[in-house]
Amino acid sequence: MDKKFFIAANWKMNASLAFIDEYFASLRSESENSNEMIICPPDIYIQSVKEKAPSFVKVGAQNISHHDSGAYTGECSGKMIGDQSAKYAIIGHSERREYHNESNDLIRLKLLKAIEHDITPILCIGESIEQRDSGQTLDVINDQIRSVLDSEILSANTNMLIAYEPIWAIGTGLTATPDMANEVHAHIHTVLSEMSSNRIPILYGGSMKSSNAKELLQMEHIHGGLIGGASLDASEFLKIYNIAEEIRNG
Repeated sequence: MDKKFFIAANWKMNASLAFIDEYFASLRSESENSNEMIICPPDIYIQSVKEKAPSFVKVGAQNISHHDSGAYTGECSGKMIGDQSAKYAIIGHSERREYHNESNDLIRLKLLKAIEHDITPILCIGESIEQRDSGQTLDVINDQIRSVLDSEILSANTNMLIAYEPIWAIGTGLTATPDMANEVHAHIHTVLSEMSSNRIPILYGGSMKSSNAKELLQMEHIHGGLIGGASLDASEFLKIYNIAEEIRNG
């Protein structure tokens, strides 16, 4: 299968210096394959991960401010994140949307700041269980995409990833079936193709783990995973990365 996969770890508010040492003791340079491995630790550990991780691992932030500087306690600007050699930034994660009341308008501003500082956005979109049960999934996805992206952004051949994360499958142990996930990913591709010819990889972000990664990654429209809990176990995360390589090699 000639499709590059992006296997991204979202550590959320987890990790320590001892955890990082142990993590990368078992994830070494010989673990590299032809796909992209991305690790997004808490901001305070970006530099530590950069120092400890093998060179093939790309490092990302879990958030980015829509401001450049100023009296915004606790925020990190795109320049600050770039200074730490972070290549990616997760934007619009459902936990940011819910716990920090981030709107589509704010998420758009953050995405533009990431692009401005040559940081690849990982734009998260997804529906709640109430929205899925009431048949609103595709409408919600369409609105989230069109509220944040436009043809000008997409036509600039901007480096970008999109992560579809059904909110009801995050941290619950529930997972969309491969066919359910693929249907939404196909819809995302359709919406994007109406806006631009720029082809954007779409990751699945709802409780992917080694036991279901193969079925999910084999789907036509799924190009990787944004992985939460399973990424905190280095051996489990490496298994998913290797499964992606097995699929790619056919």
